[in-house]
Amino acid sequence: MINYPQPVEHIKAESYISAFLDSCKDIIIEPQGVFSRNYENDIMSIDTDDYLNKLVLRLSRDSVFNILPESVFFVENKLREIGKKGDREKFKLEEERITKEKQKIKSFFQPFDNAYFKLRFELEQKLNSLSTNRTQLIIDELFDIYDLSSKNQLIQQLIPLIPIASEIRGNRNLLKDVLKVLFYPDEVEMFPLKRRMDSGVVRTILKINIYIEKLSAKQFRDLKKEADEFAAFFYEWFLPVDMGYELKVKDKNERFGLGKAMTLDYNTYL
Repeated sequence: MINYPQPVEHIKAESYISAFLDSCKDIIIEPQGVFSRNYENDIMSIDTDDYLNKLVLRLSRDSVFNILPESVFFVENKLREIGKKGDREKFKLEEERITKEKQKIKSFFQPFDNAYFKLRFELEQKLNSLSTNRTQLIIDELFDIYDLSSKNQLIQQLIPLIPIASEIRGNRNLLKDVLKVLFYPDEVEMFPLKRRMDSGVVRTILKINIYIEKLSAKQFRDLKKEADEFAAFFYEWFLPVDMGYELKVKDKNERFGLGKAMTLDYNTYL
């Protein structure tokens, strides 16, 4: 099964998953409770269950179990009463019993959690379809003077943002999030750099480093070809006209070593 990268910050699970899956039938939802919302993203982690060959999403959301009153399943304040009596051994045994019972109850409600996620996923797909079709209509009517028929998948995913390009042009924080969604990188680095041109004029260059580890030489070449074409389109529509750009795909963690498969300008530099 594919090992998907960890999700981008602040993007809800349905939006993220619908970007690369047509269906959520091979997904297992494991709600971890909303108590972690203050310090976790909606998707806390993505793993694979090799036995079931399914994707496991751990979400910072409540399960059906969390929503129902505790008294439906357990005697309220029982642990507190045992604690008052000072019987540590009995307290420990009761705590272990409750923990096991909770796991059983959560397993019982998991199909319901999955069904509810499926409904939200399908709604997200419909909203995406409506948004894309509406955006395509605007593009067809207002931007027919431009050739937007590129087969580059990165460009195709970016085209729906063209109608609002003027609103997000130059917004580095937002554009970083866009690049994270498109490339699924380990990290995106974006910063302005002053550079003196051959003419002697000092110009601001936007350095964009997209860090993706452990690409083979072929994978890097293929991605670089797509990224170079995408970068020109990205610059034309989403960066200020008075700013240059330099977009590179890099691996900053690989260390040079004899016998290693190294690729110039990716994980090896002169």
